[in-house]
Amino acid sequence: MPPAATQVRMELYQIRYFLAVADTLNFTRASERSFVSQPALTKAIQRLEEAIGGRLFDRTKNSVQLTELGLGMLPNFRHIYETANHAREEARRLMRMQRKVVRVGVMCTIDFHQVLPGFVESQEGRTEVELSFREGNLEALTDALDQGDVDLGIMCSPYEMPKRFAATPLFREDYVLAIGDDHRFSGRTSVEMAELNRERYCERVMCEFSTYIERLLRDRGVRLEVVQQSSREDWIQALVRANFGVAFMPISIARAARLAYVTMSDVPIVREVSVLTQAERPTSAAQQAVIDSLVNHGWDEGLPG
Repeated sequence: MPPAATQVRMELYQIRYFLAVADTLNFTRASERSFVSQPALTKAIQRLEEAIGGRLFDRTKNSVQLTELGLGMLPNFRHIYETANHAREEARRLMRMQRKVVRVGVMCTIDFHQVLPGFVESQEGRTEVELSFREGNLEALTDALDQGDVDLGIMCSPYEMPKRFAATPLFREDYVLAIGDDHRFSGRTSVEMAELNRERYCERVMCEFSTYIERLLRDRGVRLEVVQQSSREDWIQALVRANFGVAFMPISIARAARLAYVTMSDVPIVREVSVLTQAERPTSAAQQAVIDSLVNHGWDEGLPG
């Protein structure tokens, strides 16, 4: 069965990574210049190529060269990036003249309903602080923090966050395997990872744990049959509910969608959600007030048990 079409769009951070590779003709040096891991940079370039419909680089073992399409797009991408930077600086200037706005990036794989109460509490008794929200995947939001497009990021990663970010933990939650009501695991509370071999799988392409989980499965000789892929959480949930396949997801998302699920008895998967700031950038009083409110929120009371 062919995978479902994935919604693809062009992001500014992808253009920035493209320009870094075009300037260096080396993925390793480009990733170092962009303060991002090489796999993340490579994945971003691939998504950019999907968005425009063609390869931008010819990459061999010993060299990297721009394709004809890449050469043609280079001046356009430079113009887009420079124009966006100019617009960003002008927006910052105007915002400084207005109210104190705290710009928050929330990872698209985090249930917004779950974290919103912590922000609501930050507004109680305050009229001078305004909150502005945006969503994105891990790569997009770390780039937004680096570029100063967001002040705070509600994020998580299976790997240690780079030292250029200051991370304050908020809560931890399990990853579970969401299943349909008629699935063969129905009625069980947990399974072993080996039982997933050849299981039909619906892939959440924006999931920050996808590569980590793939490695766990591969190390144990478990092979999944990916039958559907989507960047939309609601599509994945609908597909699981209709028994197209199973999907790994945070327990909060599975419960919010009212999906049945099982845990991994032999290989627990847990994520820690934190609030991140750019460590080298001063934290304003308004931003700190929001951070303090989030830290002091009773997360354990609202988390799935």
